[in-house]
Amino acid sequence: MKKYLLAAAIILFSFQSFSQTSDLPTLESLKKQVPNLKDTALVNCLNLISYNFSITGFGPTSADFIRRSDSIFRYASLAFEEAKKINYKKGIVDALNQLVSSQNIKGFGLRLGQQNDSAAKVTQQKYLSEAIALAENINYDDGLGIAYMGWPQQSRNDTIDYMKKSLPYFQKAGDEKKEGEACTWIAEGYFYKGYYENAIEYCQRGLILNRKTVDNARTKVEQDWRYYLYQQSLTDMADLYKAAGDYQSSLEYLETATRFGIERNTGWTMEGEKGEIFRLIGNYDSSFYYLRKPNTIANEWTEREIAATYIMVKQYDSALTILNQIEPVFRKTNIIGNLLPVLFYTGSAYAGKNEYKNALPYAREGISNAEYLGVRPDLMKGYELLSRIHHNLGNNDSAYYYLDKYIILKDSIQNKQFLFRINNYKKNAADAKQQSQLMLLDKDNKLKDAQLKQEVQQKNFLLIVLSALGLTGFFAYRSIYFKRKNERLNLEIQLTVQRLESEKKHTELKRLASDLQMQALRAQMNPHFIFNSLSSINWFIMENDKEKASDYLTRFSRLMRMVLNAQKPTIPLEDELTMLELYLDMERMRLNYSFDYSVTFTNAVDAGGISIPPMLLQPFCENAIWHGFANLDANASGSKTQGQLNINIKTEGNMIEFAVTDNGIGRKEAEILARRSVKKERSKGLSITRERLALFCAEHNAEAGFEIKDLADEKGAAAGTRVILRISYNQVLEEVA
Repeated sequence: MKKYLLAAAIILFSFQSFSQTSDLPTLESLKKQVPNLKDTALVNCLNLISYNFSITGFGPTSADFIRRSDSIFRYASLAFEEAKKINYKKGIVDALNQLVSSQNIKGFGLRLGQQNDSAAKVTQQKYLSEAIALAENINYDDGLGIAYMGWPQQSRNDTIDYMKKSLPYFQKAGDEKKEGEACTWIAEGYFYKGYYENAIEYCQRGLILNRKTVDNARTKVEQDWRYYLYQQSLTDMADLYKAAGDYQSSLEYLETATRFGIERNTGWTMEGEKGEIFRLIGNYDSSFYYLRKPNTIANEWTEREIAATYIMVKQYDSALTILNQIEPVFRKTNIIGNLLPVLFYTGSAYAGKNEYKNALPYAREGISNAEYLGVRPDLMKGYELLSRIHHNLGNNDSAYYYLDKYIILKDSIQNKQFLFRINNYKKNAADAKQQSQLMLLDKDNKLKDAQLKQEVQQKNFLLIVLSALGLTGFFAYRSIYFKRKNERLNLEIQLTVQRLESEKKHTELKRLASDLQMQALRAQMNPHFIFNSLSSINWFIMENDKEKASDYLTRFSRLMRMVLNAQKPTIPLEDELTMLELYLDMERMRLNYSFDYSVTFTNAVDAGGISIPPMLLQPFCENAIWHGFANLDANASGSKTQGQLNINIKTEGNMIEFAVTDNGIGRKEAEILARRSVKKERSKGLSITRERLALFCAEHNAEAGFEIKDLADEKGAAAGTRVILRISYNQVLEEVA
């Protein structure tokens, strides 16, 4: 839990590095040296005191941070004035960077006390601009790196970018301590926002450098700080394995950090972190054990995790008792990121009690804050919680919406690249450990050989030396042989995995392209149909027939709901017929019931068990109404001939057939009238339907098509049109399944 106490504050601050000394002076001993120093030695000592204040532990209140800020500012200001007197430019840069650190800490304290810190940020930028300009002028790479590392946030997403800018300067300066520290915070930033694949590289580098420089401290205060950074790197690796679901590896890193904490007496022994891992494993007794151990830091973070474990064992009232107590504390700190888990845990606890209306506001507030911070792991948990709440409240549309966002975000966070890289790192670490053990074993064998050489007679000396050399050569050859063999196998495996992933991605993209084409064709047809319907509504309104306009609009809205809900590539036949009958009833209304229609089945057809592309029959019926019936001649009695539209459905073998027959004027006469019309627009319904069927056949390996026949009476005069549409029956059933 110490991790959370420090990371919440220290990640905001910049720190200064100084030259190596043989001893580890304390803060008080540094202060005593000040009266006896002058010139550059005095400036360096004042900056060192300021730096030690900036990395010393902080109190829990706003006043504690502001007091610490005042101490840093005091000594950094003295260092700045003394450096200016002797024109010691490096000392000026160091002092300016420490002044930035004081403003960082002051700003954090103000926010903790719910006060505005805009003035502190303005002051920071002033100091940093001066530090960068001067450091560039004297080619002071370390000072430049520290300046970029301490640059104040301009937005929620730029902290990592400024941290990354500092790395080349630390590398150029050879400052491995600051480079390791920067890598640690970059990894933390990426991990916090859920970009795990980006965090791996910086986490590995930070761990290597922090382990390498763990004992390379200048003062007792800095030594504690180096210990903390190394333990932080180990817990970051544990967090990455936890995110990948490899809890055993995560526990191994925590155990390493625990042993280090005990050996160096840091006070951080990872009980809280282990409690979280055991909760994820499902070992709740162990989770409670570690979270409640006497040496676990007792604070709101610990209580929050205990509440989370209570939720997992379905003791929701116990969880809510804790959460209701600590929620005001987290809200008072004014740090949104610390409040997020409390909100989601509270929502989960209420949901567990089936009090979904109480759970809803917590889930919504949590998601709002997570979206503001860009914290993808918490956002993913919030989407899942909100989907579950809406489902139980009967809001299935909202439940599906948040479930879809949860799945997409989960796939994005736990992507294959991250899992591959973390597994590869684990394998490399295991290989390195094995190689180290072999080297230790080889060293032990050499020591034993040396002892034997002292005991044997001089005449056997040469033989023993040759045997030792032969044994060493054998192990070296064997190690090199297996290492190269493993490298070849790893390369072959990686190439195979990449090839399979590429083939799978190509197939998925091809399918996606087909789906998108199908959606595009449906999107072309639906606006065409909607325009015709709206024209009919407009006609009734213009005729001032309010009753028919209202009736027509009611039918239209019902039809639109069905059309908009038909988002799948295929829908049940019975839904298609329902939409078609709604459409035909509307057209009969518009044309003053000048035509009749019927839907018949030649043989038994399971309309609920067969699926076809949506709005497939509508274009053919539309052509019959708009081009066939609209221009029917009057009959012998002087009245206009009543239009007849018949839709017949039957199955033949593995095919389902639709016959759409009308008694209209026929295609030839309709074409003549179309050429005479002022409007030259041509219907796109049939061409769109033809393309949709082609895509459907390509996607499902099906047979589908239609043909149009002109009908004639016994005298050879045009007597209407018949459209025959056929689709493979077996493939349709597979689509439904």
